[in-house]
Amino acid sequence: MLERFGHGGDLTTAKEEFGLEPSAFTDFSSNMNPLGPPAAVGEVLMDYAKRISAYPDPAARRLSSKLALRHGIPEDYLLAGNGAAELIDLAVRVLSPVKAALAVPCFQEYGDALSKIGCELYEIPLKRSNQFRLAEDEVRTALAESGASLYVLGSPNNPTGALVDPRLIEMILDSGASVLVDEAFMDFVPDEQEWSVLQRVVDHERLIVTRSMTKFYSIPGIRLGYAAAAPSIIQAMRRLQVPWSVNSLAQEIGVAMLDEGEFEQKTLRWLPEERRWLAEQLQNRGLQAMDSATNYLLLHLPENTALDAGQLQREMGRRGVLIRNASRFPGLDGRSIRVAVKLRSHNLRLLEALDECFPCDTHSSLAQNQRFGDQKLLNRDSNVPDAAKPKLAATLMIQGTASDVGKSMVTTALCRIFTQDGYVTKPFKSQNMSLNAYVTLDGKEIGVAQGMQADACGIAATTDMNPILLKPSGEMASQVVVHGKPLGNLKAKAYREQYLPVAGAIVREALQRLRESSQIVVMEGAGSPAEINLKDRDIVNMNMAAWGDAPVILVSDIDRGGVFASIVGTLELLEPEERDRVCGFIINKFRGDIALLKPGLDWLESKTGKPVLGVLPYLPELGLEAEDSLSLNGANRRKAALPGALRKKLDIAVISLPTMSNFTDFDPLDAEEDVALRYVDKPEEWGEPDAVILPGCKNTFEALRWLRTQGLEEPLIRYVEGGGSVVGICGGYEMLGAKLIDPLGVESEASVMQALEIFPFETIFAAEKKTVRVEGNAMLTPNGESYPISGYEIHMGELVMQSGAASLHKPFFVREAVIKGSNREAVSANAKPLIKEEGLCSEDGKVWGTFIHGIFHNDGFRRSWLNELRRHRNWPELPSALQFRSRRELAFDRLAEHARNHLNLPLIYEIAGLRGRDQL
Repeated sequence: MLERFGHGGDLTTAKEEFGLEPSAFTDFSSNMNPLGPPAAVGEVLMDYAKRISAYPDPAARRLSSKLALRHGIPEDYLLAGNGAAELIDLAVRVLSPVKAALAVPCFQEYGDALSKIGCELYEIPLKRSNQFRLAEDEVRTALAESGASLYVLGSPNNPTGALVDPRLIEMILDSGASVLVDEAFMDFVPDEQEWSVLQRVVDHERLIVTRSMTKFYSIPGIRLGYAAAAPSIIQAMRRLQVPWSVNSLAQEIGVAMLDEGEFEQKTLRWLPEERRWLAEQLQNRGLQAMDSATNYLLLHLPENTALDAGQLQREMGRRGVLIRNASRFPGLDGRSIRVAVKLRSHNLRLLEALDECFPCDTHSSLAQNQRFGDQKLLNRDSNVPDAAKPKLAATLMIQGTASDVGKSMVTTALCRIFTQDGYVTKPFKSQNMSLNAYVTLDGKEIGVAQGMQADACGIAATTDMNPILLKPSGEMASQVVVHGKPLGNLKAKAYREQYLPVAGAIVREALQRLRESSQIVVMEGAGSPAEINLKDRDIVNMNMAAWGDAPVILVSDIDRGGVFASIVGTLELLEPEERDRVCGFIINKFRGDIALLKPGLDWLESKTGKPVLGVLPYLPELGLEAEDSLSLNGANRRKAALPGALRKKLDIAVISLPTMSNFTDFDPLDAEEDVALRYVDKPEEWGEPDAVILPGCKNTFEALRWLRTQGLEEPLIRYVEGGGSVVGICGGYEMLGAKLIDPLGVESEASVMQALEIFPFETIFAAEKKTVRVEGNAMLTPNGESYPISGYEIHMGELVMQSGAASLHKPFFVREAVIKGSNREAVSANAKPLIKEEGLCSEDGKVWGTFIHGIFHNDGFRRSWLNELRRHRNWPELPSALQFRSRRELAFDRLAEHARNHLNLPLIYEIAGLRGRDQL
């Protein structure tokens, strides 16, 4: 029995009962807000370690103060507790009634708390015919017959969701009896002020109201609630309460939650419509759904269905869906179940599991067109009106046998193909680890691969496409970026243990929004789905596929060898249900005669029973962005410096910093015919470059320390003093200054570090990261030609100019890019955009720096700079022939055509549940 310990949400018991990992279940047995926890929970968790050694406030004063402001009552009317259950128990012990009345069905804890003190119980049976609402005649009868000195009521009632009319509570109080009202789910009620009696404790000494904070804010692991009552009762409850009942983490989270007004409004906008839709779908399947004011539904199975509540719970559990057997609630029979209202994708999974449990046969009234009460039961295969059908996009997920096997490029190819074929397509990767970032139009940060995939779809990228970005900042640590904004730096273990439990809800919600606004979402996994040590808290591979109900295509790289072993080994390490989700394979980066590979492909299909969906030949010089630095282990890193006299191309050396970020900045340089781009990490590789670039980096302190350890600072300084051309971008620009100052410990424990002292400024690291798209003009010399530019800034450093900086040329004149159709565009129509000077340039124009990523993606500016380098070598200037952004669009088309020629697209369309181009 799932409710072995009296409650839903017991995933440990579910694992024992059904043999699935906790992460494989969709839990409808506990009523948590699926939109939560709010982001503030993660912020508190990250900061909490600093204060874990201190005792909590025994009186929870900050929390009580915030609650008093929230409800407009004095603090001495409030008591924080370890969840509402503790407070109910304390209230009962303080009041110590000889006889108490309960309106049933009701929460089991009411009766348990009263029974523990030997109280006699009087039950007020609520009627299903009245939607289990408490009626005035039932109250009058109880007042006349029960002799109860305490009435315990739930409003909204658990498990029915029915509210109690406050006038009935007043009627009981007027009789001289005490009333304990459990408002654990009142936060879900939009017109709370009309129904809640919490503020009335100021006027009634015999009224006690309890509230839970765990349900609405989805923090059940924290255990937090509060009671409101007259000060004399609060004091008596406090004397019985165990010291430090509310730990400091719970108190801090509670304080933070009370500032989450936007989250609260979002929940209240979402819930009513989703509850209505789910109730309608369940009633169309023959289940009677009670009217509910909150985030769960009480359902009744018709008498002639094949399964009762307990049997249905077991059948659903085997399918990974947990429901509450409501027969354990006093006053309900064995055909009652309760389900939470969750996100649309989860609710669809509930409906699918129900359909599997009640097949269309003559024994199931769910499969017959019969009457039950007021509801007409529809055959589950009958035509549901279009308005009632969920409008969620199809999903298809690309996973890989390892990192860098080509998942991102296969995803990009399919995004382009589906878009070309007329489908509204969106990419999605729940969690990405990359130092290459893409700034969205609203100034948020996501992984470059998802930005590229959005471009392939011809749409603007949003943070929903990559809600969590991890940017490695040092050994075993990363900056955690959530919906485009940095949450903080976390060690790998802390992220896994503290934040991943929160992250699941964030990524599921993001995917839900994408599915509601598209026709297909192409999802990308990370690394391998067979990482045994990571699977229990996976949010990016098979768990994400299950949450999105996505068929999976497995990609493997034959270029690295062992392709058959990697595919079969991956399948072998998957759970049976995960293995069933894999619908086929793509073998990537093939070189050679496909006929020689054919016997292996035949064996693979025979061995696995799954099709090979295509073999993609290696596609050289595609010209699309790489996601991570693994791609730098190729030709550019191996290029050796040639003596100047032997060179036919400009030699541009990029310092290969260990936490180099956004190295895609240099893709346009690499594409130029007269440029030989290479990466340098040792002094002996220096050579005689025409220009040296200090790139962006995740941690400027660590990068500068590495530069010195590697012995590269000295040749760089000599190069500048000898008239060499040097460019610093973002972190590289910061290194060109005089000092790095980090008073808040944002990047380093060392608060100050001397920089290269090439430019007269200090960089001070702020708590907030700046992410913005910019546009404007560039002019490297004061009297030079001006070129239009655009790009983006991502940095936490702010520059403070020193003496001498005023005389230096500022080569860039930029403003925040205006987004067409946005609020900013409307503002800009009536206000002149703010233009600022950006960057610094030496007097001779050879050394310059900027915070602008993507500066070399501007064709005119790039060619002007390269021609300046050519003049230094007495080479003729070249025209601006490379149109990099146009070249990129052609690259998308080339990639899509390559995939069309070598993939079994009709079968892929079938797997995705879409009609192919030939069928449209």
